Amino acid sequence: MITEGKAKIKTDGAFYNPRMKFCRDLDVLIYSEFESEEYLDALAATGVRGIRANLEALKHPIFNDISPEAVKTIVENMRINGVEGEVLNMDANILMRQRHFEHIDIDPFGSPAIFMDSACQSTRRFLSLTATDTAALCGSATNSGLKKYASYAVKTDTYHETGLRVLIGFAMREATKYEKVLIPLISWAREHYYRVHFRVKKSTSLAGKVYEKIGYIAYCPRCLRKSPIRMGEGVKECKCGAKPAILGPLWLGELKQKNFVERVAERAKGKMKEFVEKVREEVDLPLTYNLQRLASMTRLTVPPTLKVVESLRENGYRASRTHYCGFCVKTNADVNEIIKIMEKN
Repeated sequence: MITEGKAKIKTDGAFYNPRMKFCRDLDVLIYSEFESEEYLDALAATGVRGIRANLEALKHPIFNDISPEAVKTIVENMRINGVEGEVLNMDANILMRQRHFEHIDIDPFGSPAIFMDSACQSTRRFLSLTATDTAALCGSATNSGLKKYASYAVKTDTYHETGLRVLIGFAMREATKYEKVLIPLISWAREHYYRVHFRVKKSTSLAGKVYEKIGYIAYCPRCLRKSPIRMGEGVKECKCGAKPAILGPLWLGELKQKNFVERVAERAKGKMKEFVEKVREEVDLPLTYNLQRLASMTRLTVPPTLKVVESLRENGYRASRTHYCGFCVKTNADVNEIIKIMEKN
């Protein structure tokens, strides 16, 4: 018997990942901010997420898993916790093609790509996604990323930023087929996974405008310079003379809604509150730089990250630390400006 949050669960015959407890702890705070009653745990396994959604966020859970053994475990765990809800034993794609749901949560073992089309067609108000195939998204496994997400990536000095934006960009493109727009409420990269929670809106006009924020990033492997490229724009040679790699398509827009994250932060405590505050404080820019990599390239000493951020702001640039890397900086400054600040410190 495992205790997690307010839930007590058995894991017999179903997959349970203790490393995702932090994610589930944060999820139930996020669900509490959603204006919805219904929650579909499309790949439920032990049912722990749906059970906690009921006990801690007062949602009406619908559990689904393709495994008959997992379904037996879910039913038993519901009984243990006094939770009522619908339990289904279906292929998640077939289920989401047959019915519509207010809030769909896709938390697979690996890639959510094969479920994305059905989820975007089915969801009415909210969509939550987990991806644990970070190599395919961040550029460590370029061919895998092309096959699953139709996006080209190579591993950069700030690869988590790339991975999160490739995932969001892919989901956005899938949703526009159904005249829907996905609005990122909160997203993060942590350990072995990426997590995104979206608000869903049905709007032909807004779905068309999504592509104003989908594009590419030109990444120079020689000097680490990065530049956003909008749809329809040409590619320029890097200032250092090298030929940049073109990453994408990916999402160039905001990774969160600040007011929403602030409400979640008010509910959070301890280390979770610290983490959510880091997400809240990030500037919404697609360009990030790893100070350790820049220092290695230029043979400089790595200055304190906060000092670099403050210096960039003093020089009129937008800048912040990132939630996923202690030595990474988000900024709209050119890489040469960052190096100049590092030289002074």
